[in-house]
Amino acid sequence: MKKTTLLLGGVLMVLASSSFAAKFYKWTDENGTTHYDAQPPQDVQTKEVRTYNNASSDQASAIEKLEKQREQAAQERAKAEKQAQEQKRVEDNPDQVAKERCEQHRKNLDILTNKPTVRRKNPDTGEMEVMDQEERQKMIDDTQKALEQCQKDSGQ
Repeated sequence: MKKTTLLLGGVLMVLASSSFAAKFYKWTDENGTTHYDAQPPQDVQTKEVRTYNNASSDQASAIEKLEKQREQAAQERAKAEKQAQEQKRVEDNPDQVAKERCEQHRKNLDILTNKPTVRRKNPDTGEMEVMDQEERQKMIDDTQKALEQCQKDSGQ
């Protein structure tokens, strides 16, 4: 008796699971494009397509991932374009660019040595951070070396 009850219960579960299958409809529009949807359009001949699993539940995350990839690709293209423009500017006006860079080094050194607190944008997170003294001193040293190189290159 127990075997019969178990067997009958198993058969009922299999039959019940197929009755919960998702229903989709298939139709072809006037341009010959085939469409599938859970809601069939009115006044169009459709064919029922049975599936045994629900629609993908990870669709939203897949779309989000794709959008992030597209955004990252667009950022990389913009960055490459900006670098190409800067390279062309350096090639066209090397003296002008060198002069601008030296002036920027002077401004940076002034900020690093005279302001009590210096903040910078973290390249990894994009957030503003306060520089610690060790990092600040390293930047001061690097900027002074860059200024010395500017003076050598300009013959001053």
